[in-house]
Amino acid sequence: MSLAQAASGLIGGAYTPFFGAWLAWRGLSPGQIGVTLATGMLLRVLVAPVTGLIADARNDRRGMMLFLYAIVLAGYGALNWTTAAVAIFIAAVPANVAGGAVTPLLESVSVRLSERFGFDYGHVRLWASTLFVLGNIGSGILVSIFGLVAIAPWLTVAVALNLVSIYALPPPPTDRARTPFLASLRATLAEARELLRARVFVIFLIAASLDQGSHAFYYGYGGLHWRALGYSGTLIGMIWPLGVLAEIGLMSVSLRVFRVLGATRLLLLGGVACAVRWAILAFDPPLPFVIFAQLLHGATFAMAHLGAMYFILKAVPPRLAATAQSLYAVCSSGLAMGIATFASGPLYAAAGGRAYLLMSAMGAGAAVFAIWLGRAWHGARVTINVSEEAVETI
Repeated sequence: MSLAQAASGLIGGAYTPFFGAWLAWRGLSPGQIGVTLATGMLLRVLVAPVTGLIADARNDRRGMMLFLYAIVLAGYGALNWTTAAVAIFIAAVPANVAGGAVTPLLESVSVRLSERFGFDYGHVRLWASTLFVLGNIGSGILVSIFGLVAIAPWLTVAVALNLVSIYALPPPPTDRARTPFLASLRATLAEARELLRARVFVIFLIAASLDQGSHAFYYGYGGLHWRALGYSGTLIGMIWPLGVLAEIGLMSVSLRVFRVLGATRLLLLGGVACAVRWAILAFDPPLPFVIFAQLLHGATFAMAHLGAMYFILKAVPPRLAATAQSLYAVCSSGLAMGIATFASGPLYAAAGGRAYLLMSAMGAGAAVFAIWLGRAWHGARVTINVSEEAVETI
């Protein structure tokens, strides 16, 4: 699992800073780049819940991850040779969609295995963050030496590592009795509808989505705003990873933190930290305050993410683990992040860095819903009609 998380970090470490630039290097216009990237993001919102439902219905998350990573490998592998804009679109969009759909499955399996075998989930999750930073650095060095041509091979090798690591997980027992797939899918759909009707789960989705969505302005315009304030590229490159280092530090002790605080308090502290962090950055403070705000990333992202992971582990029956993770990913990284990113552009044009105040308000909203969640949920499963028998497959 550590290898799988690390390989996923290697993908993001190169994709996030360089994929758009790679598309431009291949000759795509700004409009074509926007269509290619936006199509993948929009389709993830539709595809991720479907793949999660199918994985739960088959009771085999490993098999679905292998299928999705094979699509990613085929797509990124094809980018090594494609040059036409249409061909790049046909290769990149399925790869981006499948990559977005496999992430919640990877998280679901990591959390469930940590409980089954007694290891700290954060001890495997931190490798995604660590290799993301190293991927930033390593891919940047390769780009500086060889140019953007290095990005497609980097992505291809990283996805191949993911496939190897997922393949190494235990396959489903071959002698187990199987329920017909369509019958199992109908049952899983009914259970998923029950999950979405559960007030506690809806409160959780709102709290977690407001927290993660509040990072939208920072991810989209934070570096641009710092440049407008006169920060050099070197300085931005030094202060940006501070947040990830804080995230890694928290992940290294995540199980102890969870046992002390619990899932709902982790979500609450994440929301409060968002309200504070973005309020600080909204007023363009001196550099020491900016550094402090960056270190708060360990709370704004990592605490809230850990709270979400452990809430799903404890509140959602194992048969719906992938479905719940996919819904969390779609609502937080898809809908909330997308809407907040869309709003950030006009806000930044009108108010500059004061746009962070909207993100601060979202953090405060996340804290309010986390308090409500803490009062509404007392550690029980949020659905009652789902079988609780031991789940023997990954």
